[in-house]
Amino acid sequence: MKELNNMKTEGTKLEFDPAEILRSVEVDPYAEIDKPPTGIEIHTGGKIAPSFTLGNFSMVIGKAKSKKTFLLTGLAAAVVSNSWALDRIKGTLPDNKRGVLYFDTEQSEYHLNRTIKRVLSQSVTLENFKAFGLRKFKPAERVKLIEFALYNTDNIGLVFIDGLRDLLSSINDEEQATAITSDLLRWTAELNIHIVVVLHQNKGDMNARGHVGSEALNKGETTLSVTIDDFDKDISIVSCEFCRDLPFDNFAFRINEQGLPEGCELPEKAGAKPTTHPDLTPNDKHFLILNTVFKNNPNPKYRELWQAVKLAFAEQGLRFGENKAKDFVTYQINKGWISKNGLGYKYERAIF
Repeated sequence: MKELNNMKTEGTKLEFDPAEILRSVEVDPYAEIDKPPTGIEIHTGGKIAPSFTLGNFSMVIGKAKSKKTFLLTGLAAAVVSNSWALDRIKGTLPDNKRGVLYFDTEQSEYHLNRTIKRVLSQSVTLENFKAFGLRKFKPAERVKLIEFALYNTDNIGLVFIDGLRDLLSSINDEEQATAITSDLLRWTAELNIHIVVVLHQNKGDMNARGHVGSEALNKGETTLSVTIDDFDKDISIVSCEFCRDLPFDNFAFRINEQGLPEGCELPEKAGAKPTTHPDLTPNDKHFLILNTVFKNNPNPKYRELWQAVKLAFAEQGLRFGENKAKDFVTYQINKGWISKNGLGYKYERAIF
């Protein structure tokens, strides 16, 4: 690691006297400052929330196994190709800031490769995308490697760091927490980029872990949380915990049969009266569809299930696309008419 110790980066040291520095950062109240470009738009509830603006950093938090990394692959895919992901997320980087860097601090080479393949599967190209596995390095070395990459890669717009905690030797060290958040603020300001960091939540509550979590929450632009739904463990819910701009409404995603995240409808709350599914009012029509679906395959897998739903609707003269068919399945699960067992899905009230 000798090359890291001898590495030079821009902006690391202040080379001016304090008076000159203050003059350079004095705020002109009469200046017209353009709003910075955004890396992502989140479309929910009929509104568009601009998120991940250049010059800021944001944080994704969640419990272990809440599918935070799956969300990151969707975000990265949307940004890399300036396209849609998870039905709610749209990449909006300007043409001269289309580069994306992805740093992972904990996955093995095999699992990180699978993660990056998920980004490729959701995007048109990975031409503007570079990923790095930093698992084998010490925390201080990881920070130096990230900084070197940032200052030596052209046209960067967005950067993902999937584990902020692994850039510190102690998650509760106040000095280290302040230092790393200061680095995030400096990197984003000097390079006009946006950085997304990932951090686990505490086991006993929903707060981001350690002093570094508190620092990142206070200094960041947006904090997103990812939680597994209480009643449908296949669904993860994304919430806006904090935002300096227009917040977005909750949205949800699930992992499909190809192992990729895809957008889905929010599950209904326990105890709430289920709403009638669009295009279907009487329950007897629901039963008719479910009887048709489960008649030939009493324990279909998820993909087989929603595909059979599409066909059953077609037989009734109703055209249902993939998303509507999946929404129908989610609705029936929330009603308690479809449940999951070791073989697949089953219909509790079927009468054949």
